[in-house]
Amino acid sequence: MLMILSIFVFLGALFIFFQWYYGTKNLAILDNYPRHLPSSTPFISVIVAAKNEEKEIYKSIHSLLDQHYPSYEVIVTNDRSTDETLTFLKQLKETHRNRKKLTITTIHSLPHGWLGKNHALYEGTKLAKGEWLLFADGDVIFSKETLTKSVHCVTKNKLDHLTIIPENIGGSLAYRAFHSYWSILGVWNFIQLKHAGVGAYNMLRSSVYEKIGTHRSLAMVPDDDLKLGKRVVQTGYRQQLGFGKNLIRIQWYKNIPQVITGLEKNLFAFMRYSVFLVMLFSILLFMFHVLPFIGITSSDLLTRVFFLATIFIYATMYWYNKKFVKDSPWFFLFMPLNGLLFILCLCRSAFVTIKNGRIEWRGTHYSLKELRQQMKNQ
Repeated sequence: MLMILSIFVFLGALFIFFQWYYGTKNLAILDNYPRHLPSSTPFISVIVAAKNEEKEIYKSIHSLLDQHYPSYEVIVTNDRSTDETLTFLKQLKETHRNRKKLTITTIHSLPHGWLGKNHALYEGTKLAKGEWLLFADGDVIFSKETLTKSVHCVTKNKLDHLTIIPENIGGSLAYRAFHSYWSILGVWNFIQLKHAGVGAYNMLRSSVYEKIGTHRSLAMVPDDDLKLGKRVVQTGYRQQLGFGKNLIRIQWYKNIPQVITGLEKNLFAFMRYSVFLVMLFSILLFMFHVLPFIGITSSDLLTRVFFLATIFIYATMYWYNKKFVKDSPWFFLFMPLNGLLFILCLCRSAFVTIKNGRIEWRGTHYSLKELRQQMKNQ
């Protein structure tokens, strides 16, 4: 039985490897595009939703105001912040040399039927004048050439939507190992879904944003970034996923406890709030990412060979992934632990959400019943 399972896992891993490998060859590496200004410089409205982002908001918006690209504005929606977020934004508005590019709007209450971030981004679009909209988070740091290279990318590839995976920085050793695992798994997921969306950097034509229904059609969707990308593809527009190494940086989490808490909101939503899907994916994750490292101790030679071959496939993926991230390829040795951790995060997300009958994000509660109803409408 174990030998048959080892063959199944090997063939599955081989299929995933080729799908991931050839898929990554079609993805953009933003840093490879020119630094000089393009012949056409369409106006870009950068829209940032910020709630209690006092640790990074100053550096993030400062980096946006320092762009070499000439035709853009920055709209920050201060979403009910209770810390010093607004204070730092006002400092930039008063002192930065490009302060005229910055618009600050504050939300004091959340309307019924909206998730906070989705509502904040939508409110920001009401003030936007750009031909292009760039949705970003309040803790992302941008290189000065980011907008310039982005315009080169969308122009050369005739895109309607460009979404970029930022370079992830900092964190403990255990977190870095998990991020390396997560980066491969996440990109493969985008490839096999055939659509993508990254909340840290979602850039699309404003006309397309209107045609796909804006954030009003995603009002109660926790993974709004991914669903926004799905709408773009379903409506027939051209989308490109890329990597922001050296240009767009973020520290999502500092350690594993933050990972466990941070993924609580999105993972059960990604499973469409289905306990069956949570159980199915947990079993598959164990089979593919944990079992091979246990199976190499089998007394059966053929079983050991297939499991070793599977581990070799994973090691190859980690080594090739160096092209896109700066994590050590030796982190593949942590793969079984990260597989178990991801299963824990997935099951915990489902358990906590069902137990409480809601999700909690940045101090706001959202009903599971409403979230499920919204999911049925997607």
